[in-house]
Amino acid sequence: MKDFANKLSQTKYPSNNLRIYETSDGSISLVNTDLKEGFHNSNGAKKEAIEKFIEPSEINLLKKQKEISVLDLCVGMGYNSACLMDAILDTRLSLNWWGIEQDKRPLDIALSITQFRSIWKNKTLNFLECINQKNHWESNFGQGKMLWGDARLEITKIPKEIKYDLIFHDAFSPQKSPELWSEEFLQDLSKKLSNGGKLITYSRAAAIRASLRRSGLTLQSLLTTKSSGSDWSNGTVAIKSPNPQNKPTNTLLWSSLSEMEEDHLMTVAAVPYRDPTGNSSSFEIIERRNCEQKNSNFSSTNSWKKRWIRTKS
Repeated sequence: MKDFANKLSQTKYPSNNLRIYETSDGSISLVNTDLKEGFHNSNGAKKEAIEKFIEPSEINLLKKQKEISVLDLCVGMGYNSACLMDAILDTRLSLNWWGIEQDKRPLDIALSITQFRSIWKNKTLNFLECINQKNHWESNFGQGKMLWGDARLEITKIPKEIKYDLIFHDAFSPQKSPELWSEEFLQDLSKKLSNGGKLITYSRAAAIRASLRRSGLTLQSLLTTKSSGSDWSNGTVAIKSPNPQNKPTNTLLWSSLSEMEEDHLMTVAAVPYRDPTGNSSSFEIIERRNCEQKNSNFSSTNSWKKRWIRTKS
């Protein structure tokens, strides 16, 4: 850990609020000490990326296409896209990749550490270095562009005709970074999905799921794994289905929302985060939601918990 600390101090970006730690699968991660939130869970940074983002992407089904388009929202240390790249390299797929991130430090820090660099294929590592140094990437199996800045603004720079087969939404949690979970922003993201496209996120929050459903997406609940530590959901897959009545079901990875999860969407926890101007601060968005929750006719989250605790017991 001392070596990690030395690496952190040697990076070219100030990193006073970032701390490196090693996860259980041997991959490294970061903690933002200001937000008091880690980039990954302690069970494994790479493992989490694979279980929550890559496996639900169902790369095998996408092999029928010649090209897939992917938007990685909040690239961070690059795990989600790097795991995707490793998987794509074993196919004939061409990748059209876009990434959005506000903070350059996490990827720069990761690439400065041998323990991180050693877990990727050479072409994947080159991909990470290109987007970090040149803001774009191009090879015989795809191309990509990195956008640095506030995602609410950067997403407007993506040409309207581009639609994504996959959107990875991996921002800090809604309570810590509500501006990237507002109903307005999630609606913008849903419009960027192709027919059959998936927005995949670790979040199972009722407010996020309700906003995604109102955006016209079909909700699926990621099934838990032995390592996830969750008792009822590992995240959300929101699918843009040409026919919402045809609910996609993959019993190995996800299922339709359970009665408990549907009931969750009828509580004050489902009141959305709102950012009508697209430039509200985190504090303003949280305060706006708190006010709406106080005036809501929805049932309390505590009553929901009690109902389902009694049901399970």
